[in-house]
This record gives sequence, structure tokens and C-alpha cells, in this order.
Amino acid sequence: MILQPIVDIAEICARKKVLNAILSPGSRCAPLTLSFSRHPAIDVKTVSDERSAAFIALGMAQMSEKPTVLVCTSGSAALNYGPAVAEAFYQQVPLLLLTADRPPEWIDQLDGQTIRQPDIYGNHVKKSYHLPVAYNHADAHWYINRVINEAINLSQSFPPGPVHINVPVREPFYPETNEKLTYNQEIRVIDQHYPAVGLPDEMKNILQQKLKTFKKTLIVAGQGRADASLLSFLESFTISHHIPVVADVISNCQSLENAIIHQDAFLGIKEQTLLSQLAPELLITFGQSVISKQLKLYLRKYRPARHWHIQPGGEVADTFQSLTDVYRTTPAEFFKAWYTSSGPAMVEQESYLKQWKNADQMVAQSWGRHFPGHTLSEFAAVRSVLEVIPETSILHLANSMPVRYANYLGVRGKGVEVFANRGTSGIDGSVSVAVGCALGTDKIVTLVTGDMAFFYDRNAFWNNYLPSNLRVIILNNHAGGIFGLIKGPDRQPELEEFFETRQPLKARYLCDEFHIEYRYCDDFSSLQKHLKGFFEDGNQPKVLEIETDKKINKKFFTEFKSSIEKIYGN
Repeated sequence: MILQPIVDIAEICARKKVLNAILSPGSRCAPLTLSFSRHPAIDVKTVSDERSAAFIALGMAQMSEKPTVLVCTSGSAALNYGPAVAEAFYQQVPLLLLTADRPPEWIDQLDGQTIRQPDIYGNHVKKSYHLPVAYNHADAHWYINRVINEAINLSQSFPPGPVHINVPVREPFYPETNEKLTYNQEIRVIDQHYPAVGLPDEMKNILQQKLKTFKKTLIVAGQGRADASLLSFLESFTISHHIPVVADVISNCQSLENAIIHQDAFLGIKEQTLLSQLAPELLITFGQSVISKQLKLYLRKYRPARHWHIQPGGEVADTFQSLTDVYRTTPAEFFKAWYTSSGPAMVEQESYLKQWKNADQMVAQSWGRHFPGHTLSEFAAVRSVLEVIPETSILHLANSMPVRYANYLGVRGKGVEVFANRGTSGIDGSVSVAVGCALGTDKIVTLVTGDMAFFYDRNAFWNNYLPSNLRVIILNNHAGGIFGLIKGPDRQPELEEFFETRQPLKARYLCDEFHIEYRYCDDFSSLQKHLKGFFEDGNQPKVLEIETDKKINKKFFTEFKSSIEKIYGN
């Protein structure tokens, strides 16, 4: 029996250019599976592990900037989407979640694969819908059509994010032999239009006058996609007004002339004179989260007199506890509105920029002393990778230490776009997101990950679509090494067993199983050897496993932080 309103969900998605779908096997979801898998305009892939499937979909949606459809059967399958749903919500990535369900009268009646699915994702979706279980009235067809249109539009309206549609289905739900699925060519599509959001001329004049009253203006760029238009306007604004831009590696703003990229290194020093000199009077922020804990602590301590945040809609976070003004426009439109101006504060502002640049350059100029000889540590390995990563490629950074190492080092001047799961900052899903990203681009996609994040998400490779443009760098210290580097767990007798969770695994057998080209090194010279040719095109994804000693990693990192303190203490 063909359930026409369900079949037409795929047609609505196709008409609205939602062309990627990840399906996980199941029976209750059969009408949805057949609807999407048979649609000629939709690229459909099947991933058995729902947790990995959702993260792969997230990576694909990041690349396309359109919702990726997820389809699963009823019961615990839907729960496995949860981690990726939360990540997408906080990272503002559009997903369309279609969870098949049992008829409502069977909930809590000990029937198989039946749980309480309506609103299953709570407050981590923009909205949750529940479709009717019967289609014998015309209003049900109208309602389903309206909900699908509304859900797709909502997932893309600012801030974009995941939207859930629960789909209860009665038996029978498989078509008869030789019964064909036909898509309604007269289907109604409700389009959503986004007019440009700019600043009124009156507001521009007011802001330009206000800016002149501050002698120390600082910009902080949060996580965001690489945006050539934004970078162009921001470059012009910051150069003409002599304003430093603190740019985490995930901001994709490190190519700016006035970008400050080593703030994680020097904002944690004990030298209060320098820190007080760097304190802003006006803070301008845009984008999402920042990695740097030192930056957050610093700005919470040295709070600006005014804090302007730029965001076209949605809730605004007061991360630095100093928010005073919210400007409802896009960052590109905001910085586009400014013209070169001068004022009584320009000389002081230029001096302020030099102070930030000098502090930043002192770290960059000391790299040679920080990385002497050929001792292999995780930090040195990440530096070596960043030195040879291809230009205009894509870099994914797993959480815990890889994203922190990269943030200390910075990625400047190569046109590399950087991603990381910094919505919830968990280690889960790092590999799957990188796989999804690689499926959505022809560029080389490199993931730098620790061993715990890598093995935690090993099912990212359990599918039939492994992209040959994927490169994975594993920093394997056989533990959650970050716990030995932060104060608290490093002093506990339970450190190794209950915090670091020591494990003996290596990636060789996993790579053999999934037909991935595998390379291994445990010293600096072999690392340099294996990096040669690692990023070249090939017919398989590639993994480079770098085995390190956690004691050496800790010694190197501790000495690095100590040497930074000495630089600014002199």
C-alpha cells in the first residue's frame, strides 16, 4: 500500500533543493526509505549506525549549507541521533530528522521498538513536529504538506539548525509487488525569501560617532565558515581603523592583516602590566564559540565599557559577561557599512593595535626555540602537519588536545578552512563529520584527531562510501592525554585508569578491514617521511598514525607554557 503523503515528502525536499539524504536500515521507516531511495533527484546513502549517520549528515550539511535529511526506524534508533542533533543545534547546522514511529496507541504497551518519540530531542531542535497516523481526510494531506514545507524553511532560517518530524506509520506499509511509487508533480511548495539585512543610514552615523569615542577597540571573531565577502569588508574596516581581531583557528579569520592568532599562548601569563594594557574599552564580537579558555577568562576579568555583538537573529550568548548592545544584521553587512574615518582616538587606537601585534609576534618569533631538535611530541607533530597541509584544503580538528594545539599554532596564509565540533565540544562524531564533509567536496579533507576520539567513532568507516579525499592524522598516546595536562585530574591516583582510560589499540587492523591506506610512525624522521605524498591524490582514504609517549607530550607542553611566561616576564 502506497502512503502518498509520505512518498511526497521526498518530492517536496527535491523541489526545495534538499538533495542529500542519509538513511539507516529498518522496517517501520520503509515508506520513507523507498520515497527517498527511488527519487531521481536525491543523492541517498545508507549508514547502519545511526549515531555515525547523523554526524556524517552534519558534515554534509556544513558543506552544502542546505539541510541533510536523516531517516531512521522507530525506537532506540532515533535516540542515537541525539549527540549530533545537539552539536548541530549549537553549531547552527541545518538537519531534517525524519523518525519513523509506531501508532500512538501502542506507546508504553510493550510492543517492539516503541518508545516515547514525540519531542524526543527536547530543546536541542528548533521545533519538533508529529505527523498524523491516518491519511483518509484531505486535511491530513494538507497538514503533512504544510509541515514539511515549514520544517525545511525553519531549518534554514537564522539561526539554522535541526528540525524533527516524527512519522507514525501503520501497517501495511510496503508496496505490493510491481506497485510503482509516483511523485505528485502538482505538489505545493512554500518558498521562503530572505531580504538583505543592512544598517539604516541613521544607525551608521551614530555608530561611526560612537566609535570615535573609544581609544581601545578590539574585535573577537567566533567560530564561522570562511566567508570571502565578510573577510573583505572586515579587512578594510580593521585596517582603516587600526583594530586588532582576535581570531581562533575555527573563526576562519586568521588570514586578516590585523589577526591575532596566538592569544591562547600569551593571555594566560602572569604579567599583569601587559594584560591591563591590552584590555579593550569597546569589544565587538560576531560568530559562535571561541576555543580559547584564556581569552574567555581574560575578557571576563578585564571587561570592556561597551560590548557590541553582531547577529541577525536568535538568542545571543553573553559569553564574556559584558554584553551591552546587539546589532541585528549580518557581520558582512555591519562591516560593509563603515567608511574610512579619523578622529581624536585614532593615534591611541593605532598604538593599541601595535601592542596586540607585538604580543602576538613574540610567540611566533619564538617557535624555533619551542620546537628544537627532532623529539617527537604531539605538539611538534601537529606543527609538522600544519606546515605541509595543502592550500585551499579543509581541516577538521577533533576535540581535546588536537584543536588546542592547532589554536596555539594558528593556520595563516594557506586558504585552509577549519572545522571542529565546538557546538558541544565532545569527542564523539569527529571522524563521521569529517567523512560527511569529504563526501560533500572534491577538496582534500584532513582530520587531526586523538586516539580516543578516533576509536570512539570507528563506525564512521562502516559504510560503502568512504571518500578517497579523506586524510586522517591520529595522535595515539594510548590514553585521553588531556587529563594529564590539566590541573586537577593530573594529581589524582586514579588518573590513568579512570580519567585517561589507557587503551592498547592501534589503527592498522581497522584500516585493513575498511581498505584504508595506512601509515605509521613513532619518531620524528619517519613522520617527515610519511608526510611526503600523504596528501597526494589516491584511490583510497589515508590514515597516518603517530604514536607518542604521553610523558614526553606533557614535558614538551609544560616547557612550552613555561617558556612563554619567560618571554613576557623579561
